Amino acid sequence: MTRLFWKFFIFLFVAQLTAVIGVSLAIWSQHRKEALQSTGLEMSPPAQSLVEAAASTLQFGGIDGLKHLLKEWQQRPMPQLRVVDGHGQELLQRTYTQASFDAAQKLAQTNTRQTYAKYIKLSDGQSLLLFVPDSGRNHGFGRDRPPPPEGMGKGDMRPPPPESTSHIRLPRFPLMPILGGSLASFIFAALLAWYFSKPINSLRAAFEQASKGKLEVRVAHKMGGRRDELSDLGHDFDAMASRLGSLLQGQTKLLHHVSHELRSPLTRIQMALGLVRQNPVKIDAFLDRIELEANRMDRLVGELLELSRLESGVVQIKKETLDLSQLLNSIVEDAQFEAAAKQIKLHLTLDENCTLQGQPDLLYRAIENVVRNAIKYGPDDGEVSISCTHPAHDQHLYIRVSDQGAGVSASELEDIFKPFVRGISGSQTSGHGVGLAITKQVVEAHGGGVSAKNLSPYGFCVEMTLPC
Repeated sequence: MTRLFWKFFIFLFVAQLTAVIGVSLAIWSQHRKEALQSTGLEMSPPAQSLVEAAASTLQFGGIDGLKHLLKEWQQRPMPQLRVVDGHGQELLQRTYTQASFDAAQKLAQTNTRQTYAKYIKLSDGQSLLLFVPDSGRNHGFGRDRPPPPEGMGKGDMRPPPPESTSHIRLPRFPLMPILGGSLASFIFAALLAWYFSKPINSLRAAFEQASKGKLEVRVAHKMGGRRDELSDLGHDFDAMASRLGSLLQGQTKLLHHVSHELRSPLTRIQMALGLVRQNPVKIDAFLDRIELEANRMDRLVGELLELSRLESGVVQIKKETLDLSQLLNSIVEDAQFEAAAKQIKLHLTLDENCTLQGQPDLLYRAIENVVRNAIKYGPDDGEVSISCTHPAHDQHLYIRVSDQGAGVSASELEDIFKPFVRGISGSQTSGHGVGLAITKQVVEAHGGGVSAKNLSPYGFCVEMTLPC
């Protein structure tokens, strides 16, 4: 068991135990209060109605009429009225409790609108006490007792002294509910603590393995069938580990490609230096070759530095209002030299409103990379089309560059914008495969996107989308 488990367990157990004890004590206290305060007298609207009905019957029907009414009521499942005279004798010789008699006597002597007990004085001077005892409760003030013995004073309304209140049956302390609640709290607190701590422990172990470089670790399958935030965290960890693994793989491949691209010109420079020593007469030709290879290395290092700066977010885009039509005309004009060498015709199509907010030098380089790729991979005597469209009611500009080349395989379309990926069709051409990667980073830094697709029946198209 971990520290987190015990923290969850203790907190939940104490919280539930406190609630159980609090509720049990509240119920016990209420029952005890009711037991101590109980009068043994029925105090309800039906009891009040019985007292009023008996009083009316006694007034108009006399003692005989009241006896007849009480006998009828005895046959019904209802509260039973007691009529006690000055000697403590009940009219039908029925028993009653001392507590109910005392409470009725006290209540009848007060002036209250709710007549739960009432004195009725007869014509012969005798007084009768009418009340309904609470026969459904037994609070210990006395058992139903028999009528008092003869010889009590006629005017004495007090029955024999009540039994001692020390015999009151108070409710027992709720020991069993507290023990049962404590056991239930213990079990459920342990289960709940285990339910929360288990996935967290799995995540902790997975993070520990990931910190040691084992990015193939996965935890989502350990979450079982749960659907909660911890399960989502497990899936997010798997996605993070997978992404980190892909990035590390990509960095390894990038290092391999960079090493390969740098080794080739270095090898040619070493060969040129060796030939110079063997044949000093041709030193000028060999120096030209060394200069060419050095320039290639310089361009590669420059492109890698630019790509690294874009990917790391170091480059801060300085946007300004830019007329994209002028930028595209400059790009086409600069690319005419390379296109003329392959007898490729460049076609530029522009909409009227092609203004946006962007950094001119970065956008120039991004679009130029795509145009030069189209010229490089397009067939001789072919055509390269460049267009910039701004559809009505659309907040984006669409720049499309298409050639008439063989395109790339469907499996390479998703990777064409990664560094050093040139595809099978570009493996025989010069270059490093970094240009389209720079284009992607520049366009995304401006809030846009870039995609590529093969055209039918032949050709290749790169589309850049920029917000305007």
